[in-house]
Amino acid sequence: MSRVPVTVREARADDALFLLGIWQDALRMADGPEQLCDLETIIEGAQGTPDQRLLIAECDGEPVGAVFIRATTFGPLNLEPTVQIFAPHVTSSFRRRGVGRLLMESAVVFAEERGIGTIVAAAAAGGRDGNRFLARLGLGSHAVMRVAPTAVVRSRLAVLARVLPHHARTNRAPKQSSAVGELLAARRSQRRSHTVA
Repeated sequence: MSRVPVTVREARADDALFLLGIWQDALRMADGPEQLCDLETIIEGAQGTPDQRLLIAECDGEPVGAVFIRATTFGPLNLEPTVQIFAPHVTSSFRRRGVGRLLMESAVVFAEERGIGTIVAAAAAGGRDGNRFLARLGLGSHAVMRVAPTAVVRSRLAVLARVLPHHARTNRAPKQSSAVGELLAARRSQRRSHTVA
């Protein structure tokens, strides 16, 4: 496929509906009007600071992709300056035409302008194409972010507290690690028995 003339610009308030369509899975669980309100807030926030950009890729005046970038630190414990790239997305009819490359190039320019030597990108764990694209650009896997509702983690902690004997929950490390090891071994055994059946 031939390359198409694509331009990149900062997002405007009227881009919220387009962003809702392509970022539906990345937004908080809420109804459409609330998500639109969130996007309007995000667009306004990006316009109000030099350390954030919400970029829209356009072809003939039609939005075909978007990416959110911000200059920050690597994390709360690692204060190395980093540019974070969130939700790089291209509409399906414009993939493999250089739009994603142009969005990522804009993020690199953003980092270079600030003298930032590290880029971090986030893509959905199940998004094979997006993850392959980022890997081709040299971005390797650094960490796995796991997500769960607070209530689920609370219930699992309660189960773990019941499973471990009281003496394993004391501050004595050797017994605790032994009890945890036994618990993990039992769970592995259960998983194997479920997969065989």
